Amino acid sequence: MKLLICTQAVDENDPILGFFCRWIGELATRFERVEIICLREGAHHLPPNVRIHTLGLTGTLARAYRLKHLAWELRMDYDVVFVHMNPEYLAVAGGLWKFLGKKVTFWYNHPAKNFRLDFGALFADRIFYTSPYAATARMRSAEQMPVGIDTELFKPANAPRDRRALYLQGRVMPSKHIELALAALRILRGKVPGVTLDIVGPQDAQYVAELTTRFRDLIESGVVQFLGPTKNRETPALDAAHAIALNLAAAGHFDKSAFEAMACETPVVVTSEAFAGIVPDEWIVREGGADALASKLERLLALPESEYRALGAAERASVVKKHSLVALIDALVKELYPASMPLTNAYAKEYY
Repeated sequence: MKLLICTQAVDENDPILGFFCRWIGELATRFERVEIICLREGAHHLPPNVRIHTLGLTGTLARAYRLKHLAWELRMDYDVVFVHMNPEYLAVAGGLWKFLGKKVTFWYNHPAKNFRLDFGALFADRIFYTSPYAATARMRSAEQMPVGIDTELFKPANAPRDRRALYLQGRVMPSKHIELALAALRILRGKVPGVTLDIVGPQDAQYVAELTTRFRDLIESGVVQFLGPTKNRETPALDAAHAIALNLAAAGHFDKSAFEAMACETPVVVTSEAFAGIVPDEWIVREGGADALASKLERLLALPESEYRALGAAERASVVKKHSLVALIDALVKELYPASMPLTNAYAKEYY
């Protein structure tokens, strides 16, 4: 059984997409061969049965031509297609894959919907998502999946945890509502001495400039630090060193960073309704803005150590049970194998 993966980047140092190298590595243990088509190839340590083909960054039409050329040239080297997040791959090559009789699957978990997504999804035999608010959740042949957290990488650290330190990881952009965290911190400082906030992730320069102007007192005093992008494999230590992880993305978002924090036994406070039933209800901020967020943070920071540790342990146990990388790969492989395809490798024979 041979797999073709189409994705944006294969780079374990990418601060946003670095995790995907672990997905590829795990999938490679379940398939005879894995071909990958991507826009950009960076650092990685993948098994020898993985081969990478880049489209380059020479223009949209040139990339589209090369994608169709590779889809045709490699046609004997894959049986099923897995497109990760980018509907453009489907829009360009979906028709060819259908002509070739390949099973086509598509992972898309963003709440935003547009024409490219609607058109590309028409070529997918199976669609995967994790958030119930994803734009694909109500599409035909859609299947909810585990988030896929590497719980061997993201785990508690044998190091001191600063019980006054807050942590926020993700793209520093308006949709992540960093300003809400800073406004809440300004309120919280008067009630919890020594509280700090570290912010990690790629930055929208204009948005950071606006935040710097609005919250200059917090930033210049060192209460808030913008640490910039960090490699995926380096973030577990940051999660485990802080008391609380914040995720303030808009309703419908289901950010992996929140699950990664939970896997490190770092309790999370979130605003997205998508986390209902996963994060305890008392730690979801549904309304009330900065005042409500500050109130929840104050209560969580004041928890007795035994209750705090129990909360962190329960959140990790939930991630390990339902959203681990192993759980995801098991679920994906069962969906990726075409019903008509002989199950030739040991893994498939064990699970079917």
